[in-house]
Amino acid sequence: MTGASAFKFQPIAVNEAAPGGPCVLRTFDDIGVFILTKVDIKLRLMPHWAATRRDLIQARFGSRRAEVHEAMRQALAIEGWLD
Repeated sequence: MTGASAFKFQPIAVNEAAPGGPCVLRTFDDIGVFILTKVDIKLRLMPHWAATRRDLIQARFGSRRAEVHEAMRQALAIEGWLD
């Protein structure tokens, strides 16, 4: 297996400093819901969140999964929300 088919989603732990408190993101749908419900609109426009949002739809359909997963981890780390 290579490419997108080889990617295995590793849950992403969000710490208590995040809006809404701690949680675990287990799917790309979880990432989308987290961004829409927990991340303030002004923050969503920041480059680190835009990088996650840009490819999220593609990830849900099988491509760019690793890139979205890493972008989400980076965005959470920048905000201080990555556990």
